Amino acid sequence: MAEFGENIRRAREELGVTQQTLANQLYVTRQAVSRWENGSRYPDLLTAKRLAASLDTTLDDLLADDDMHTYPEVNPVIEYPLYKRIQTALFSAAFMVNLVQFLWYIGFMVIEYRFMLDWERGGGVASIVTSAVITGALLYGAVKSARDSVTPRTAARIATIIIGVDILNQLVLQYFNWRNRQFDINSITGLSIYLFFDIAFIVLVLVFFLSEKPRSPIPIYIVAGINIFMVIAAYTTSLLGAVGTAQITKFMMTSSLRIFAVLLIPTLFIYMTAVLYRKRRLAKT
Repeated sequence: MAEFGENIRRAREELGVTQQTLANQLYVTRQAVSRWENGSRYPDLLTAKRLAASLDTTLDDLLADDDMHTYPEVNPVIEYPLYKRIQTALFSAAFMVNLVQFLWYIGFMVIEYRFMLDWERGGGVASIVTSAVITGALLYGAVKSARDSVTPRTAARIATIIIGVDILNQLVLQYFNWRNRQFDINSITGLSIYLFFDIAFIVLVLVFFLSEKPRSPIPIYIVAGINIFMVIAAYTTSLLGAVGTAQITKFMMTSSLRIFAVLLIPTLFIYMTAVLYRKRRLAKT
């Protein structure tokens, strides 16, 4: 990557162009050009093409073989300022909602712990640990996004952590339900469907974000959309069952918070998938 930055600097100086002038031509900041030249960051593919044209050279002349191997790791998913702000806002919103949910879980356990059965305590601890890991992963993503360093590999890593730990949590909760003899054929069916779509989502995200070639985002849209639909359907069914009962207040405090926490995550990855797909398509034109 150092060679790529050196090639940019050399070509710019041969033309007698300052970093600020080059930045103005590419609609980026001078700091961005400086990061490219010192080897700490790559431009996105579309900007790299424009960069080569502005420097009166070709992208092949700027990029060495070693650069091409490391490009997917350090190239951010989203480069444009507005898109980056939306991504950061989604990460931040998901983090804040999950943080509130995490704190609620802790408060609930503190208040209700002595009244719980052993299997309920086990499920509560599992939910707290899961919520802590997911909240931490989202905070990591928000910080990386604010620093313009959410690469495709980073996005795939965050998705794997979030969905993976949630899968483990569901298995643990079902284990405690089984210990309490609350595990029946309906539970098995529901868990199987849940695991199928979560595992499918992880696989699709890994294939899409880690691929060096443009791949269709439609499978991710479909699986994420189905997950969103199932969450909303389950929430609606539970809400209708709670209306008119003494549980409605508790339901609105817990389930409503959880649905926002759950829905923001697939929304975030649908957005990043759409932007990355568009960027890759533009880079090929």
